[in-house]
Amino acid sequence: MSGVPYQTFPPAQFWKNAASASELALVDFDFGKKFSFKASDGFGTAGSCFAQHFGRKLIERGGRVLFAETRHPLLPETYGHGYEVFSARYGNIYTTRQLLELLQQAAGLRAPIFEFGKRHDGRILDMLRPRAVPAGFANVAEAEADRRYHLLAVQHLLRSLDVFVFTLGLTESWENSAYGYCYPIVPGAEAGEFDGNRHKFVNYSVAQVTADLDAICGIVRALNPHAKVMFTVSPVSLVATAEPRSVVVSTVASKSILRAAVDEVVRRFDYVDYFPSYEIITSPLTRGRFWERNGRDVTAEGVQTVMQVFFRSRFEQGGVAEPVAAAEVKAQDAENEILALLEADCDEVILDRFNANRS
Repeated sequence: MSGVPYQTFPPAQFWKNAASASELALVDFDFGKKFSFKASDGFGTAGSCFAQHFGRKLIERGGRVLFAETRHPLLPETYGHGYEVFSARYGNIYTTRQLLELLQQAAGLRAPIFEFGKRHDGRILDMLRPRAVPAGFANVAEAEADRRYHLLAVQHLLRSLDVFVFTLGLTESWENSAYGYCYPIVPGAEAGEFDGNRHKFVNYSVAQVTADLDAICGIVRALNPHAKVMFTVSPVSLVATAEPRSVVVSTVASKSILRAAVDEVVRRFDYVDYFPSYEIITSPLTRGRFWERNGRDVTAEGVQTVMQVFFRSRFEQGGVAEPVAAAEVKAQDAENEILALLEADCDEVILDRFNANRS
């Protein structure tokens, strides 16, 4: 037995210790992290629907989430402006390819991409962020001007932040085969028209996602040599799959590809790290209690547990405040509120409109 390496391993590296923890929030899921944060660090957030929770919870505890695009004081809060969902008005970014192409444009490495479509109400939408500006635009000139401003705002965000947090969501996407760029959601679902000769389905591989992440990290550091990058993987399942197989199988394949690619990239760069929100939610230790009734969306308790682990692990004690205690709310009301928010802010949910068999 002498000299066996496992004898010197800490408790976090043994399943028995994790399984015997009195609370899930006390399990050292984040053991082995490369770096921690200060309360003064400025965070830039981007990614899938699950990433929205991160920003909200960080703000609740007094953390600094940067917003490069903010609402004009004369614009009513009730107006469909789309500000302060993420650090810039890009809306949900589900794939690494979508993020890479955005950063390439913002950094001047690629010419701005202008593609606009008309919504059913006649308003103009930016096809590369069709739900990021809920009110839409009056005309193409207004939409183009806003996109130019948006790209400058993204560049400013990258130069200003201390930590860039990106939550990876999907591997499936649709591309414009003529001009070589991808969409956040299939054309025709929210605006524009689907053209089978021009719009091509793609499902990115581990190698493709890894290459995208490498390039993303390179752009971030070129614009901001001191920035740290933190990746997470969304645990939320696909609403629908374009692969000819079960959506359950596609979900597992997609998340596995993303997780494998992130693992490769995190090993390469000392300024890049991973936070295990995916593992916290999907671990057998949770016994499924962090899922809503639909089996897809994460409960409020699940989000809270993820953030408890994050703040306990990544911030010095006293670095950020405890969340403000809210008035007691009935469990059903809280669940309905979360589902409503997800359906309002998650682009992918609109694909369920096309489910002919839904009840």
